Amino acid sequence: MGRLARWAVVFMCVCASVVVPASVVVGDAGAATVQVCPSGCAFSEIAPAITAASSGDTIQVGAGTYAGGFTIDKSVQLVGAGAGRTIISGGGPVITIGQIFAASEPTVSVDGVTITGGVTRSSPESVPCKGKADVWAAGGGIEVPPSTDFSGGGCNDFGGGAAVTITNSAITGNRVAPSDSVPFPPCGGCPVGWAFGGGIDTSGSLTLTNTTVSDNLVGSAADTATTARFADGGGVFSGRGDMTISNSQISGNQVAISPHGVIADAGGIAFSVDTNGTPVAGGRFTMSNSSVSGNHATVISDFGFGLVPSGAVHLKGGTQSVSVTNSTISDNVATITGSFGFTGADTGGFRADVCPPAPCTLANDTISGNSVHASASSGFVEGRSGAGEVGGTLTNDRITGNSVDVSNADGDARAIGGASVFDSGTITNSVISNNRIHAAAPLGAVDVRGGALNVFGPTMLRNSTISGTTVSVGGASGSARGGGIFDGVNPDGPPGGPLALQNSNLIGNVLSGSTGISLHGGGLYIESNPLTLINSLIANNLPDQCFGC
Repeated sequence: MGRLARWAVVFMCVCASVVVPASVVVGDAGAATVQVCPSGCAFSEIAPAITAASSGDTIQVGAGTYAGGFTIDKSVQLVGAGAGRTIISGGGPVITIGQIFAASEPTVSVDGVTITGGVTRSSPESVPCKGKADVWAAGGGIEVPPSTDFSGGGCNDFGGGAAVTITNSAITGNRVAPSDSVPFPPCGGCPVGWAFGGGIDTSGSLTLTNTTVSDNLVGSAADTATTARFADGGGVFSGRGDMTISNSQISGNQVAISPHGVIADAGGIAFSVDTNGTPVAGGRFTMSNSSVSGNHATVISDFGFGLVPSGAVHLKGGTQSVSVTNSTISDNVATITGSFGFTGADTGGFRADVCPPAPCTLANDTISGNSVHASASSGFVEGRSGAGEVGGTLTNDRITGNSVDVSNADGDARAIGGASVFDSGTITNSVISNNRIHAAAPLGAVDVRGGALNVFGPTMLRNSTISGTTVSVGGASGSARGGGIFDGVNPDGPPGGPLALQNSNLIGNVLSGSTGISLHGGGLYIESNPLTLINSLIANNLPDQCFGC
């Protein structure tokens, strides 16, 4: 006998005057389409339709607004009538996909819906990770928990979660904020909570196509009390698997902690494969024809240590490869305000800690208008990398109009890489222009290095231009070095590396400072590293062209 298959098709009312009754057809192949609509269908809400469906089925959801707060624990397709017509709202998260510690996780696709209004105050990971509920919160819109703990120890040793594909959809207006805390020894037992993934938190592979992730929030909000001191991934947080983003927008998301913040990271996207050394499948980050714009990461800290690693995108942990093409990363902001101790903000736009050693390619991208703002009333403050921190191969990229602003009322200040800290590789056919650093420490020392690039390893520029950088410095003492490029010894990094310019230009970069600030290398500052110049020009820089050449 042939394989017995079920065709159960429940037709939705297409017009107000006609209702087609449910029918069941048995055939040789196929799966069920379970239909949901406000009236005239077998189901008027999504949750019971999922219960009735089997793996392989399609859940067809008509126009309307439906209650969130449900779980998809089988491999199905959830298909709406379009992001502007099918709204899934409420819950915390709105949709959970898979179950924590399941032996196997589903493969799920979501198409043509808006997921909104989620307020998540806890996570299935809170008890196993922190020993208490409501301390660890994750996934305002979509939560994909990890699978079986395959190693038997540690919060980072869980297995990967469900594989999820989201197309033609919007994940917007969701929040994550823990409602409880545990004592944190480094601050004398102060209450601490953790928050992740305002729009999406995933422990599995994620694909976003023609989708918007916008205006989601992790951490503090005026109407949401929270104990969070650590927060990550305003739009998306991914801790396992691959992430593929195409023709999509990640915009207006926030990670914010106030007034007791410690670390807020990645207003747009946080991606890692953090497994305490245990191999896990995945770890490839790919983004094409997409934009990451207007995202913010903000900390106000009274802790004595505060850090914003990235305002927009942070690729970290065990990321295996990075590819970003034909995309825009713009107008993202990293901001931190501290009162004492160490205060730092590292990247406004795109940060890839893994490049190198992982293979990383950025091509035909624009990274513009991103900014870092770091201020303190005392202690030590640092700001770096308005555009980003990355290495590898950059081709046909425009890095323009990014900035770093650092100030300290009663202490020292450092600013590094107005455009980028570049960690080894090749920049080809690219323009790095009109980036800016401003640093002020009226009672302390100021250290500024690399108005456009601070080179952390062997670097070549081919057919590229660095121009129009402005660096302005004020302080009781200190220095500004390398208006265009700094290639020397950094206190917290490798000692630069061989630098080569081929058919490239360093032109029109300017260092300026108050009395007591030494200025060296308006175009290039190089220290104890080989320099190769081939058909290249260093000209019209102030106060000098090159120091150490």
